[in-house]
Amino acid sequence: MYTYCPNCFAIYQLTPEHIDKAAGRTRCSECRKVYRAADYLFEDPGTVRNAIEAQRASDSQPREATNRYGPIDMPALKERGWEMTSEARPAAPVPSESWQGRAVSMADIGSGMALGLLVLLLGLQWVYFNRDVLAADVGLRPTMERICDVLHCGLPMRVDLERIGIVERDVRKHPVVGDALLINVAIENRADFVQPYPLFEVSFTDKAGSPVAMRRFSPAEYLGDDIDLASGMTPQLPAQVMLEVLDPGTEAVSFQFGFL
Repeated sequence: MYTYCPNCFAIYQLTPEHIDKAAGRTRCSECRKVYRAADYLFEDPGTVRNAIEAQRASDSQPREATNRYGPIDMPALKERGWEMTSEARPAAPVPSESWQGRAVSMADIGSGMALGLLVLLLGLQWVYFNRDVLAADVGLRPTMERICDVLHCGLPMRVDLERIGIVERDVRKHPVVGDALLINVAIENRADFVQPYPLFEVSFTDKAGSPVAMRRFSPAEYLGDDIDLASGMTPQLPAQVMLEVLDPGTEAVSFQFGFL
């Protein structure tokens, strides 16, 4: 047997034992309304749904009246020995074909809030693990800075290697050490913001342009101990680089510098 709540139209399946304990009354687990299930009993789900659609179409108010769409004959139930003496809740609900008539319960609200919090947490995790990429974006940088001001977090320095230039360069034989070269370079941050010191690459090529030797130096290797690496490169303030490297030999006829 089946019944439905006349208030929210949730459909339930009942057994004789449920009716025997319910005294014809039951509480809807969706909207918590108590109604007489005995007035809304049907043999099959299809008849229940027809009755629900008819009630919606007529815009009728929930009422405790015998349904005219095929309810079970209550006297016949009593003849079978079903005595209705106490209140009980219905069995597990039967899903309705349409969700539009289903009332929103506190469980639905709680699930929605939990899902929203999980989505928010996922978004925050993505921002945290991609903060270096986001901070490097010129358009997103101001927003990221405002967020970090609120959260008291730090952002990595902006990086624009194309705006790091060479002011002076000089490569010559080392005056003291044999088979060595002395490299003097002045580099400058031409951006309007502080940048971290880059990796410095020195490469030598032969007449055909093929590489003969190459080496990369970290900021700690090419800067003096008096330079604060953590503070970064101040705009428009040249930094002096002095390096001692092995002489690549007579095959090397040209050299190039790069920043990484």
